[in-house]
Amino acid sequence: MKQAFLLPWLLVGSVALAQEANPTPSEIPAVTEPVAVPLRAPEVAPVVVEPAPAAEPAPEVPATPPAPPVQPAYVPPLQLETAGRWAGDFGAGLTLSSGNTDGQAFNLTLDTTYTRPEDKLSLFGNYLESRARTETDGVVTTSITARRWRAGTRYDRDITEQEFGFVGLEFSHDRVRDLDLRTLVSTGLGRHIYKDAELTWDIYAGLSWREDYYRGEGVEIDGALRKHYTTTETLFGQESTHQFAGSTRFTQKFVLYPGLLKGQGVRATLDAGLLVDINKTLSLSVKLQSRYDSQSPPPAEKYDLSLITGLSVKIGN
Repeated sequence: MKQAFLLPWLLVGSVALAQEANPTPSEIPAVTEPVAVPLRAPEVAPVVVEPAPAAEPAPEVPATPPAPPVQPAYVPPLQLETAGRWAGDFGAGLTLSSGNTDGQAFNLTLDTTYTRPEDKLSLFGNYLESRARTETDGVVTTSITARRWRAGTRYDRDITEQEFGFVGLEFSHDRVRDLDLRTLVSTGLGRHIYKDAELTWDIYAGLSWREDYYRGEGVEIDGALRKHYTTTETLFGQESTHQFAGSTRFTQKFVLYPGLLKGQGVRATLDAGLLVDINKTLSLSVKLQSRYDSQSPPPAEKYDLSLITGLSVKIGN
């Protein structure tokens, strides 16, 4: 009974709800023209970028002082390439004899050079004297049987590695040949055939001017008695030095002097020496000296040969 009473009220409520959900056409608004609505970009708030804080400066590191330059090891200069070097020997010898022949002989020799890569200065000299003692009727006399000396110098200068020029000056005396004083000036050109520490060999040629003074009344030359004589000669020579085993040295020099004009004669000189080291200072020396002069006055011989032995003191290196 109660359910029949509630049913009409439920129907009325449903109709009212349906009318509210579906409005009448008069209540539906009319459709109008579309209206343009301006679009506006959304406002973006500005972004403020704050600068990054400055980095703190790095602490200053004290600068390291530069290392001192490395000094190259000291190398002493070669004497041969800077101041040159002396090399040679000075020798002396003495010979005594008694019995059937009483006599004595004394000799001195000098042979040295000052060498640089581009030039060379040579000094040479020798002195020989011999005396004989005789007794006649109880009277003892001593006479000089020979006395001669020779001294000179020569300067060589390289023009190229193989060619060189030279100038020389020489003085000599020979009692046996009555030669009081001879002066010789020479000059010319030469060539190094071989040159190293153990062997040197040179050849050369040139001209020489000679002036002689003779003792006493003079000597006969070209059929006339002369106390003074001058002449011009050509010269051709060669010389070499040899080093053997570090302690033995051999030197030789040969020079030929043909007269420049006919009838002026020919001269020749030969000097050779062998030295064997005893220690760093002393050497045993054997030297040969030979002279030839086609104009030697009689009774002097044209050939003169001397063999000299003794001790030598080394000069320089």
